[in-house]
Amino acid sequence: MTLTASGQISISDINGEFGRSGTTANTSLKDISDGTVATINTVNASGDRPDGSAPHAMTEFYSYDHDAAAANASFGTWSDTTIRFVGLQPGGNIVTHALTTNAMTDASGLMSVTNTVNSGTAKGSLRIALGAGSDPGENSSNTVFDSKMKTLNGNYVFNSITFSGSVTCNARFCFLPHSDVTESVSRTITFANNNTSNTDVTCTTSVQNFGGFCVHEAVPVNCKDYYKHISELEVGDKVMSYNFETNSVEEVEILKIEKPKHSDLITYYFEEMEDIQYRHGNTSTVNRGLSITKDHPIYKEDGTMVCLDPAKAKELYGLDAEEIKKGDRIRFMDSIKVVEKYLLSPDETETYTILTKNNNFYAGSVLVHSEIGG
Repeated sequence: MTLTASGQISISDINGEFGRSGTTANTSLKDISDGTVATINTVNASGDRPDGSAPHAMTEFYSYDHDAAAANASFGTWSDTTIRFVGLQPGGNIVTHALTTNAMTDASGLMSVTNTVNSGTAKGSLRIALGAGSDPGENSSNTVFDSKMKTLNGNYVFNSITFSGSVTCNARFCFLPHSDVTESVSRTITFANNNTSNTDVTCTTSVQNFGGFCVHEAVPVNCKDYYKHISELEVGDKVMSYNFETNSVEEVEILKIEKPKHSDLITYYFEEMEDIQYRHGNTSTVNRGLSITKDHPIYKEDGTMVCLDPAKAKELYGLDAEEIKKGDRIRFMDSIKVVEKYLLSPDETETYTILTKNNNFYAGSVLVHSEIGG
């Protein structure tokens, strides 16, 4: 029961609210107000409970509910439910993911975050920074981010960040690869606040162990003014391609899509190539480098095709390509970038390729040959 919000109130009423007999002897207003009789339930709003300090007043008990229970927190929908770090390499620098948010209600107190490894063996360092209603920062050199960051190899409580009521939880993940060991790991991230836990977010970290060309399914396809994931594309959709007859980048229709599985793949890294961050649905990806099969040609600045296995490209597809070398100048959609290095991957993975009228398309901004016929 809850005491009246106005009008007459008595010691007997308050005793009854505390579960005592209304006729309990020797009950003083001081004792029932300062917690001597029973601990005051602070779930009640400050205006609906006595403050414990003199002078004491009966009206301080207006709307007091001694059995009031705190509402459990409720998580909304995360803006990104799948977080992917792909194209990283052992010894690489730390990478920060895009901001991920969740509109919570009835939040109260501190937030804890844990991770459960579902597959693979974690070697690198997965980290997270939280903000209650504000962005915790963008990278590991940001002091605000660092002060709110925890490494996820245990159960961490963010002691300096308090969540209250209706508030947006802001989360940024970052990942530091191991100095010399690869990994391909899937994790479930668990957030807990005010008697409620949420396990809607998963995180994938791939260090060297992926690839594909065809092209690895995590490498975004260039469309006009944006990227699209291969799962979003169909025959007839338009992607960006290069027309060697007109020497121009153009938007063309997809004539055919193939999605085979490949193994023994390679990831090329280029000088001054920025990470690509993009979303499809609730999946958000940080992509680094170009993951492609060894026999799949890409284009140099002068239009010459190059790959790591020219003999196989000739044998399987009838394509004349040179062997790619460090320092080769490669065509990107809006620039020329130099091959810095490449890493091999033994894992089998999902890949794709796209046929256009120009027999090429841009993936991760790199011009690649279609490698399939009509």
